[in-house]
Amino acid sequence: MSAAYPISDSARRMARLAGLSYLAYTLAGFYITFGPIPSLSAVAGDTSLTQTLDTLFRSGFLAETVLYTFVCVSAAAMYAVLSPVSRGLALTAAFCRLIESALGATFILFKYAAFTAAVNPDLTPGFSDEQRASLVDLLRDIYGSGLYVLLIPMAVGGILYFSLFFRARLIPRWLSGWGVFTYAMVGTVSALVLLFPALRDQVMIFFLPGALFEWVAALWLLFAGIKIRNETQTAT
Repeated sequence: MSAAYPISDSARRMARLAGLSYLAYTLAGFYITFGPIPSLSAVAGDTSLTQTLDTLFRSGFLAETVLYTFVCVSAAAMYAVLSPVSRGLALTAAFCRLIESALGATFILFKYAAFTAAVNPDLTPGFSDEQRASLVDLLRDIYGSGLYVLLIPMAVGGILYFSLFFRARLIPRWLSGWGVFTYAMVGTVSALVLLFPALRDQVMIFFLPGALFEWVAALWLLFAGIKIRNETQTAT
């Protein structure tokens, strides 16, 4: 069945907002992964925590907050762009990305609780040093494992969004197909890590193409935007 998808000037602006949001949260993710943020183990083992170390660690919380905030913004913007193609699938994708953000915010709280317990022993006066260390390890493990949980709704949302882009040809099909493949890979690897935790250290390389894709998609949406081809488009 042939169908043309009406794309307004407002939708084009929302596509650029989605690109800007992708760029913002990938930059935040880059800082979280490669920035000068000390590990929780280093902070917990520092009995005389310096102001610089404390500030650097807290900057990670700020970066994660920015990341999940812009995930929400991108979800809303992508829905506005893709709802003319399939309102139901676009709404489902948006909910998946919002679930990702909600889980991310929850796991940030677990990480902050671990950080607070580590650097403020006065808040847990009834705990021995060993008990406090065990509490920190537990909260840290919840945070670390929880990240793989939120990647699954992220992957579902990404697959749906870029499947709709592929159908509507609003961006090049090679880019849409790359997006579907990327998010399918992220979801598959995350599920494998949840099933087999020992794989965690061996699978990180599979997330690198995803990071590259989000940079390319962000720049494309921000600068090239979306467009309708002259020929009739085929809806599947």
